[in-house]
Amino acid sequence: MTGNILVLTDRRYRDQLQPLGMVNSLLKRGARVSVFDETQVHTRQWREAVRTCDLLVARGRQPRLLEALDRAREEGARVLDAADSIENVRDKRLMTAAFADAGIPMPHTVIGSVSDVLDSDLVYPLICKPIFGDNSAGLVIVDTPEELAALTWPEPELIAQEYHPGDGVDLKLYVIDDTVTAVRKASPITGCRVTELGAVALTDHLAGLARRCAALFDLNLCGVD
Repeated sequence: MTGNILVLTDRRYRDQLQPLGMVNSLLKRGARVSVFDETQVHTRQWREAVRTCDLLVARGRQPRLLEALDRAREEGARVLDAADSIENVRDKRLMTAAFADAGIPMPHTVIGSVSDVLDSDLVYPLICKPIFGDNSAGLVIVDTPEELAALTWPEPELIAQEYHPGDGVDLKLYVIDDTVTAVRKASPITGCRVTELGAVALTDHLAGLARRCAALFDLNLCGVD
């Protein structure tokens, strides 16, 4: 494989398995890879890298990163994926509305203030999520209306969904263009009581669901929890 690949990642992700796994895989295949984060997008080195790259791959959702990604696309760089597609999944309000409009099954969801959620018909327990959360940051499970009323939420709005406790394992579907793989991962929310983790068989139903989610936001690289 030949080519000049530019990877733009959130600074907090630089030492994570991704994008490191992708970078190492590309290097083994003979690609030339340069990695930048949002703190470096105003440098001469960045501008030169954008000008000479064959493909710019984004791994992140930090606003400065998305701005730099959009500028690079406007300057003629081939990008994967586009900033507006990433923004639509960064904002969980937009994402939830898009899922509903597309008829993709979702838990019963209310978006609004704590008072709005208290006045809703959601069935407890609930999982509360920040509008711009990612990597499972800021998730809170409440078992009763009293717990929700006592919750100090740092933002004007939250996303509240009916929560169905499992066995501490999440099913993650990874999409790379038309390829889908399924992995069982320890849940970041509850303690994992299962020892068999890793790759699992993929059903046609799950593959179709993952591809629908990716196509809905025009994403070539994404994960579905």
